[in-house]
Amino acid sequence: MPGRSRKLVVEGGEKIIDFNIKAFKSAPESGITDAVEAMRDGMMYRYQHKDKTNSHVSLFEREFAEHLGTNYALGVNSCGAAMFIALNLAGVKTGDKVLSNAFTFTAVPSAIHHIRATPVFVESTDEWGLSAIDLERKVVESGAKVLLMSYMRGHVPNMDAVMEVVRKHDLFFIEDCAHAYMTYWDGIPLGNFGHIACFSTQSSKGLSSGEGGILCTNDQTLAAKALLYAGSYEGRWDRHHGMDPQMMSDLQNHIPGYSMRMSEITGAILRPQIPRLAEIRKIHRSNHQYLESLIGQHPNLNIPKPHPKADYFCDTMQFHTVDLTLQKAESFVQLMIQEGLGVQIFGSGRNARDFREWKYLNGAEQVNLPETVQNIESAVDLSLQPHLGHSEMDIIAQVIIDILDYINNG
Repeated sequence: MPGRSRKLVVEGGEKIIDFNIKAFKSAPESGITDAVEAMRDGMMYRYQHKDKTNSHVSLFEREFAEHLGTNYALGVNSCGAAMFIALNLAGVKTGDKVLSNAFTFTAVPSAIHHIRATPVFVESTDEWGLSAIDLERKVVESGAKVLLMSYMRGHVPNMDAVMEVVRKHDLFFIEDCAHAYMTYWDGIPLGNFGHIACFSTQSSKGLSSGEGGILCTNDQTLAAKALLYAGSYEGRWDRHHGMDPQMMSDLQNHIPGYSMRMSEITGAILRPQIPRLAEIRKIHRSNHQYLESLIGQHPNLNIPKPHPKADYFCDTMQFHTVDLTLQKAESFVQLMIQEGLGVQIFGSGRNARDFREWKYLNGAEQVNLPETVQNIESAVDLSLQPHLGHSEMDIIAQVIIDILDYINNG
C-alpha cells in the first residue's frame, strides 16, 4: 500500500472530508406537498378519510405490498411496534422464549422485552448474519417456537439453512427487515420468507420518514388481527385494502388496540419514495463495490464476502480490522471521526448493537456468545448515504489508508 501524502488532523493537517456521510435522504417534493396539504386540511389521522382510496396511509400500504410482492402491508408508527404486534400474532405470552440474533440493534430485544418474553440469543457469523448451526442448537436447547430474526445492516445468513431449521421445528418466523429493503436471497426479496416481515422507515432506512414502520404478511387472518392490534376500531377496518368483512366483524373488539397507527403525514411522505428505491439501490451498490475495490486488499481490513445467493442493498459498509490491537482499533475510530468520517465499532463504546450492553435484560452481558463477541469487537460500521458518489469514495478510501499508515508507522 502507498504511504501517506498528507498530514492527518491529529498531526496538524487539514481535513479533506467536506461532506457528511450520514446525511439522511430528503423527502420528495411531491410527498412534502401532500403532507403539507394534509396538515393544512387538518386530515392528519389515517381514519379521517371515509374512503381508503383517499387515505395516503391506505394507498401506501397497498403500494408497498405490491412492491414487496406480499398480499398485505400495514403502516404503523415504528418497526418496534411492528415487531411487538408480530410477537402478539405469534401468540407469545409472558415468560415465553423467543429466538433472536445476538447481533442486532437494541430495538429487537426491546420488542421481546415489551411483550415480557425472554430472548434466546443465537450466534452470528463473521459476515454478521445469524448462524443456522447455532439456531438449530438453541431451538433444541430452549424449546422456543418463535424466531425473530434481523438482517442486521442488511447482512443475509444462509437462508436455505435457516429455513430448513424453521420448517423442521415448525417455528413461527418473523423477519426484521429494517435494513433489508430490496435485498434478495436467490432472487426472492427478503420479507417473503417468514409468516410476518417488519420494516422500518426511520430516517436512516431505505424509506425515510423520521419514524415509522410496516408489517407485511401473506396471511389474511394475521393481517386482520394486526390492523386491530395497531388501533383500528368501530369498523374502520373498511379503510384497509383486501379485508374480509365477515372476518373483521367477528374479530372486532376481541383484540386490544395498542394505538400504533401510522399518520397521514408519514404516509404522504413515504408514498413517492417507493419508486425511487431502485435508483437508490443502484447508487449504493455502485459506491460499495467501488470503495471495496479501493480498500478491500488492505492487510489491516477484511470485508467478508456475502453468500453467493445473497444480493444486498449496500447502504452501509462493514469491515473487520485485522492485526490491530483493540487499542489501535479504537484509535482508528477516533482518528476517522477527527477526519470527518463518523464510524463506530459494534463491540465497544457502549454501542446499542452490543448485547453485553442490554442491561434491562438482567444478565444479557453474562450470556456466553464467543463467536458474536469475536465478530463485533473488530467490526467497523461505515454509513454510505446515496448523496455520495465515486469521488467521495476516493476521498474516504484515502483517509482510511492514511489513518492505517499513521497507526502502523506513526
